[in-house]
Amino acid sequence: MKEYDSLNDSEKRNMLASVANLYYNAEMTQNQIAERFFTSRSKISRMLKEARQLGIVEITIKEPWDRNTVLEQKLMKRFCLKDIRVIIPKESNDTLILQKLGEVAAYYLDSQIDEDTVLGMSWGNTMYHTVKAVKTSKNISLTVVPIMGAASVGKPERDALDLSKELAHAYGGDYHYIYAPLFVNSSDIRDSLEEDPNIKETLTIAKRANIILTSVGSIVYKSWKSYLSTKDLYYLEKNGAIGHIGGHFYNQDGIEVETPFVKRMIGLSLEDIKKAENVICVAGLEMKAEAILGAVRGGCIDTLITDENAARRMLKIIDHE
Repeated sequence: MKEYDSLNDSEKRNMLASVANLYYNAEMTQNQIAERFFTSRSKISRMLKEARQLGIVEITIKEPWDRNTVLEQKLMKRFCLKDIRVIIPKESNDTLILQKLGEVAAYYLDSQIDEDTVLGMSWGNTMYHTVKAVKTSKNISLTVVPIMGAASVGKPERDALDLSKELAHAYGGDYHYIYAPLFVNSSDIRDSLEEDPNIKETLTIAKRANIILTSVGSIVYKSWKSYLSTKDLYYLEKNGAIGHIGGHFYNQDGIEVETPFVKRMIGLSLEDIKKAENVICVAGLEMKAEAILGAVRGGCIDTLITDENAARRMLKIIDHE
């Protein structure tokens, strides 16, 4: 092979097209192509990557579900999202829709993680369906950590701790626990527990997560009734809270609603969550539209995976403001 870097642009494109044709159409291995061109396999790998970047090779993946790309484009134009998936649910049952969202999220997640990934895990039904849908042949040393203390006491399999372990096992990676509840009785207890070496180490790892996998909750669902009193829930509604993410409540603009119980919470702050490179939010159903919209407006999430009912409701809310 003539020294690739010395070729002009036209010669490079011809060479890239030849390599890509042998790999994708003739189904030769990278080693076989390297032998033919008297170069290294790593050089062929880089050339194939360059061919994709230059548009010489375009890969189309037929995903096993229908997407509403029109709604995706509308939401991408309105908000600073990194990526979005809006599925067209064929089911009318809420649980089946959440299961489908979980499948889409698991598929998307598999394309995002590698051996250097530190993934922060949230909790809840949607996260449960996402982790259960993971099907991968990868065996990589990623690290999975919960971003908050134990929240789902009644259903531990839906808690961030158990989900972290299960996701890590699916990829052959490592996981860490936060051996503490989400809310404790006082800020002093919270401060003391966060100084515990094991809890402190896990929180430190969680703060450097490059991916956070989460959903959002709606005040409508009152999913926090096991932790918060009727008085607390009334306080939240009175102060404009419409949703929550990672244990933090926020208003319609995604601004955190200051609450006395956040000082008793063990987990990442909302600002810690926002610092992750890619906060992947998996949330659907029309009743959650307002909560999803608030999280998007507040810059709490980077990638949104939702269904068209929730997406349409989000746009309708915007149009009527």
